[in-house]
Amino acid sequence: MKLFGKNFLLLSLLWSLISSGQEKVVIFSINDMHSRIENFSKIKPLIDKEKRMGNKVFFVSAGDIFSGNPVVDNYSEKGFPIIDLLNRTGLDVSVVGNHEFDYGQKILSDRISQANFPFICANFSGGKGELSNVKGYEIIEKDGFSIAYIGAVETGNFGRYPLTHPKKVKGLFFTNPIKVFENYEKINENSEIDLVIALTHLGKSGDEKILENFNYIDLVIGGHSNHIYGKKYKNGYMIMSGKNLEMISKTTMSVYEGKIIDFLFEKIDLSNEGLVKDQNIELLIQKYKDSPSLYKKIGYSSVNHTKGETGCFYTKAIRETTNVDIVIQNNGGIRNNLKKGIIRPIDIYTIDPFGNGLDNFLITSAELNFFLKKYSKRYYISSSLNIEKKNNGEIKFYRNGREIGEDEKISFAMNDYISNTYSMYLPEPLYSYPSTTAEYLIKFLNNHIGEKLNFENCSNF
Repeated sequence: MKLFGKNFLLLSLLWSLISSGQEKVVIFSINDMHSRIENFSKIKPLIDKEKRMGNKVFFVSAGDIFSGNPVVDNYSEKGFPIIDLLNRTGLDVSVVGNHEFDYGQKILSDRISQANFPFICANFSGGKGELSNVKGYEIIEKDGFSIAYIGAVETGNFGRYPLTHPKKVKGLFFTNPIKVFENYEKINENSEIDLVIALTHLGKSGDEKILENFNYIDLVIGGHSNHIYGKKYKNGYMIMSGKNLEMISKTTMSVYEGKIIDFLFEKIDLSNEGLVKDQNIELLIQKYKDSPSLYKKIGYSSVNHTKGETGCFYTKAIRETTNVDIVIQNNGGIRNNLKKGIIRPIDIYTIDPFGNGLDNFLITSAELNFFLKKYSKRYYISSSLNIEKKNNGEIKFYRNGREIGEDEKISFAMNDYISNTYSMYLPEPLYSYPSTTAEYLIKFLNNHIGEKLNFENCSNF
């Protein structure tokens, strides 16, 4: 009994010493917000409340802050409303996501210069161009507690580029986003750094690889794959917070001598009307949304369309506008469905948010066959020709019942994201149109004003 008492006293003393050296750290994180601004007024009160409690509070973004909301994407300074709102809510740092490049390097550079927080990314080099000042990591200190954030972006496109329009990353050099963490292993030797966090835009599997290979990383805060989790994995922890600013995560940690000894992950649903709103930010959001040209009636849909049926609408509209034989559209390029009721420009920009151009090709049947075999992604198609796909993968094209020979020409159009990404399988475009694909969809609707669109049960090749 006496021995038990001594052990108990020793354990109590040890726990007291550990407790006295513990640091309580709170990290609020978001990812893949894609320009959604509606819930921003609920974020600042959450963070301010935690700061008033005296905790060390950080607020971070795991990328893709841009591209996906017409109010932001079509603002006079593309993307600025998001920067403004993140400044006002006190963001500490953001990694560069693949969709940060969607507006082009000059616009991204302008938005970075307006931010009160740094953008980081360790696995790309901006050379002497617009993005040459983006650093690989940033050390952020709050009340004597320092965190080193190391950034990385996915490189899943051809040529080891991020998944954005190839033209938008021209001149940039990207390296392996996992291997790059080898370059930062000695950062853990810096006695002034209390935690090392990988702030990534790689997706869940990439974040797992980081924790599998690098023991010096305490936590990975990730984005890109839109998961929701906060959990221990291998020798560290990993979190991700959904998409479209539907939620914000709050992670509370106890840290002792550079190690996380307690970890609590909470999901905060930002659609909850019971959350307090910052009225100044709420008024600013309404001001940004006040853009009458986005809400005028340009068409009417008589049914709710599925994504495939929306693909039918998209490809038919582009084919009629360009007067070509065949149009295709990539599945990933359609980001919303055509819904029943009045159609407005904001609806079209939500379906097609990327500002892609449009390329026209005069291509032989053999060249088109070759391209479609190489283009392994799912796509939608509209054609004035009859198309037959053989069991061996060969595609036959027929005009007025007659098979088109291999050397005969077919007019063919698609968005220039596809044509630039797969340029090695295509001839040079015959013509590049001056407007975006979304603008041509709007033109089609204006040409059919008064008609009720219905692509129900439309089948795609």
